[in-house]
Amino acid sequence: MLLVPGPGSKYLAAKIAVAGGFRLADVEYKRFPDGEHYLRLASDFKDEKPVLVNGLHPPQDEHLMHLALLADILKGRQAEYLTAVIPYMAYARQDRRFREGEPISILTVLRMMAGAGIDQVVTVNIHSPWIISQSPIKIIDLDASGLLATYLLQAGFERPYILSPGKKGGTMAEEVASILETSYGVIRSSRDPVTGEVEVSTDAELAGEDVAIVDDVISTGTTMAKSVQLVKKLGAKRVAALCIHGLFLQDSASKIIESGADLLIATDTVPNGFAVASVAGLLAQKLGEI
Repeated sequence: MLLVPGPGSKYLAAKIAVAGGFRLADVEYKRFPDGEHYLRLASDFKDEKPVLVNGLHPPQDEHLMHLALLADILKGRQAEYLTAVIPYMAYARQDRRFREGEPISILTVLRMMAGAGIDQVVTVNIHSPWIISQSPIKIIDLDASGLLATYLLQAGFERPYILSPGKKGGTMAEEVASILETSYGVIRSSRDPVTGEVEVSTDAELAGEDVAIVDDVISTGTTMAKSVQLVKKLGAKRVAALCIHGLFLQDSASKIIESGADLLIATDTVPNGFAVASVAGLLAQKLGEI
């Protein structure tokens, strides 16, 4: 297998190659003065199956263009079935028409990938797993919750109460709690579609407890910061803030720490300074199976 890295995930691609014993392609990249992108695959793959590796974290439109250009290169070299590893899937939060006149952005992105020649996507904790059944291409969605649970143990949070916000909260919290053999609950969160104002609440009894708040994405950090403040007010002893995809926009990491978080960790699906848990092994294992 030949891993073909895009500019957005070249370091993660190198780790996946080491973990899986795969060859890493040489990809040349430059940007023209007018902002257009140039990519060239300098490696051959006559006897190997090529796999693209490029996340769609910010700047997501730029990384999406890189993905499409690399797919065109591989299809032009007669790749029969093209798999793309996309650790972080952009536009997945716009999975429905929340207001009249809006697009379903994630389906638009998936159709663009199909048009570029991508047959299959391997991703990690997609924000909208229910969209998979509507996708024009096959999606394999891996779960990295176990990596966060393992790091919690290493950090001394042996049996924390697990909480997770949002409509997927119960599922994520249950998955991490089952690994740690501890209790879990849900943080109810709502966001005004116009103002973006976030409100959070929970029925969990947290006085004297170590608490771990797990979310799939930390973007501006508002939901996580308010969740940390909430559990601190409810008497939590120590609070860990964890996510799969750490975008950490608008100084959100500082916001979360200042809200009272004692520990902040993420995986390396997105390059960030809090990526202490790597998805490389998880992705390498799945690629070895397909």
